[in-house]
Amino acid sequence: MRIYEDLRGLQGRLAIIQWVMVGLMGLLTVNFWQLQVLRGKYYRNLAENNRIRPVSIPAPRGLIFDRNGRVLVDNRPSFNIVLTTEQTDDVDRSVRRLSQLVAVDLADIRERLSQKKGPQFRAVVVKADATEQDVATVEARRLEQPEASVDPVPLRSYPLGQGAAHVLGRVGEITERQLASESYAGIDAGVTVGQAGVEAEHNRLLMGRDGLRRVVVNSRGVEVAEAERQPPVEGPSVSLTIDIKLQQAFEEAMAGRPGSAVALDPRNGEILAMLSSPSYDPNEFAKGIEPAAWTELSKDPLTPLMNRVIQGQYSPGSSFKVLMSLGALQEGVITPQTKFNCPGYLNIYNTTFRCHKAEGHGTVDLRHALALSCNVYFYNVGVKMGIERIARYARLLGFNAPTGVDLPAEASGLMPDPDWKRKVSKEKWYPSETVSISIGQGGVLATPLQMARVAAVVANGGHLVEPHLIKSVAGVPVPAPPPVDLGFHPSVIDGVRQGMLAVVAEGTGRRAQLSGITVAGKTGSAQVVTHARLEQDKKSHAMQPHGWFICFAPAEKPTIAMAVMVEHGTAGGQSAAPVAGQVLSRYFGVPVAIPPAPAPEQDTPVPVPEPPRAAQ
Repeated sequence: MRIYEDLRGLQGRLAIIQWVMVGLMGLLTVNFWQLQVLRGKYYRNLAENNRIRPVSIPAPRGLIFDRNGRVLVDNRPSFNIVLTTEQTDDVDRSVRRLSQLVAVDLADIRERLSQKKGPQFRAVVVKADATEQDVATVEARRLEQPEASVDPVPLRSYPLGQGAAHVLGRVGEITERQLASESYAGIDAGVTVGQAGVEAEHNRLLMGRDGLRRVVVNSRGVEVAEAERQPPVEGPSVSLTIDIKLQQAFEEAMAGRPGSAVALDPRNGEILAMLSSPSYDPNEFAKGIEPAAWTELSKDPLTPLMNRVIQGQYSPGSSFKVLMSLGALQEGVITPQTKFNCPGYLNIYNTTFRCHKAEGHGTVDLRHALALSCNVYFYNVGVKMGIERIARYARLLGFNAPTGVDLPAEASGLMPDPDWKRKVSKEKWYPSETVSISIGQGGVLATPLQMARVAAVVANGGHLVEPHLIKSVAGVPVPAPPPVDLGFHPSVIDGVRQGMLAVVAEGTGRRAQLSGITVAGKTGSAQVVTHARLEQDKKSHAMQPHGWFICFAPAEKPTIAMAVMVEHGTAGGQSAAPVAGQVLSRYFGVPVAIPPAPAPEQDTPVPVPEPPRAAQ
């Protein structure tokens, strides 16, 4: 009898194992299909990114030219030594080695690394504008120190150095504040952007579009090949309204004295030249300014980083009398023939307001009052006009508001009135304050650019221009903003023009006379301390008044209007008018006329007392 072994149990178990194996194979197949088909592109990109690295190619910023095609801002090739920390296992060791190789302070490198922001593999600049020796040293050690590399970058170059620095501005690495601003949306950390002047105001226009390199790297992160290249697109070239020769004439005439000067075309508002002194060299910022140099500039009491033309706010002094004349004539408060007697003072509101000429000017009309800068005449005009009308005409002529110039951080100046005083100090307006305002003292503040516009209004027949700097972009002209007709009667403009002609021909502005060219102008001196304090230390330069001179020429058909302000220049006729005369001499190519010495009046400021409150 044959005995058979019962294998049914074993067969059952084998069947289960087979089905389990089939199930596992099915799961593996589904998983492989998901990885290779459904998410194949995703993992392929991850793999590619492990060996292909994107490297940005900075786009050169657009070149900047003056109105005649001369280069104001250029780009030059340079090399940055950079460190990518993701390519090293020992950052501290790499930093120490790199510090020794390219002679950079160890603390500086660590500070830069601590400020690193942005995507992984973004290189941190360790040394900008490196020398050829630095470049060769780093390149020769790429295999042993792959985290250090050399990036070719276009570096901003300012051939004029300090010349026109406040107009052109400067560039630098984007700040955290800028990164958070909507104006810089889409710009990554580490990118160079405009930080002042035209560079900042028109940053987007000048930036262009960065290119891209996709490079193949080995397991150590060293570049072995270039897989793809998208070239950068340079920013469009920009032509400014600035005339470089006139700009240089300003610099020579100011001779380094603190102050500012600006010239406009009174017909359309084009800025022909703009100087703020002292200045700085924007080339120092292009490659990353050293902390010590930045501290020295930012703490300098002469504030070289401030653009005095649009940010300096000063009492306009007697140059404000041009505005007073326009308003008073337009309102019919006076005529050009209206006369007031000047005995050297005016007693009003229980206070004595003095003229700068102690013995007085006698009986004078508007023309002579402007020519000799008679304070008593304008005290009377101010009383007749009243503060409300004075403030209204000041605002009409652009005071108390930015001019709209295409530069960042423009100041508004100040035109006080009763409403302003009530809001600020909760006090009422006293009539004596109007007397001070009438000669540009008191609380009136204006920028040199605002004062240049006042001169332009008289020059062009009563139109308020909007100052601007961009003349063309990529060769395409940019239309100038249309001037605004202020509604002045032609006789009003002519009356003020006659007075300004007399200022230069026979008055306080004689030192701006030219041979063969008729200049119209107005001097001014603005106190910076009280008269009593000035009397205590008459020799102190810091306590001397600021000197003003506003003008236009040729008087018959003006092509240029100017404002010059010399800080602590004492009298405008002594300090600012000669600067304007020298500049206009270069502009028109004629010699400066030798004025009689001394000029009959020096337009020196006088004490304008603050009367006791009980006497108001």
